[in-house]
Amino acid sequence: MQTGLLTLYAKHTSCSLTINENADPRVLHDLQRWMDAVVPQDGSGPLNPDGTRIRYRHDDEGRDDMPAHIRTALTSQTLSLSVDGGRLLLGTWQGIYLWEHRSAAHKRRIACHAVGVLRPSRGGLAAEPHRENATTLLQRRNTSKLNSLVQARHDPEAWATDGGADTDVDLLVDRLHDIAQEE
Repeated sequence: MQTGLLTLYAKHTSCSLTINENADPRVLHDLQRWMDAVVPQDGSGPLNPDGTRIRYRHDDEGRDDMPAHIRTALTSQTLSLSVDGGRLLLGTWQGIYLWEHRSAAHKRRIACHAVGVLRPSRGGLAAEPHRENATTLLQRRNTSKLNSLVQARHDPEAWATDGGADTDVDLLVDRLHDIAQEE
């Protein structure tokens, strides 16, 4: 895509998406500590009139179940990002993160929807819009292929080599950059 809008949507009620500092991992640590103070994951909710905390009634999946839903309500499950010149328009230090609100890691799915103007095909001639749109949609629907490509790019030492935080969402965004640049 040359120019347009990319929408990311976390398809879960206990995680969120955020854009934040990507140069210093201490920012994410501090954000997590702040969230832990505001919405503790111990299963105890608001205060009774006598000053004691009451347990949440919704705890079907554990003590962190309802706190995770509250954390998601305080943040966002959707991001809309501008694309220009085939690249996401992020600030110099910005990164996109999936923020897990449960105590244990969970498998998460993010829906991506892109609307915009595709790049011209090779040779500088405009591609047939209908065929290119269908091909692009089919490629993006192949989640196994995309996941394999993202995982193949995983570098556990990324922080030391490129100065950015190494997260699964960063890898996804890197791959989205690559897709936008492919012709």
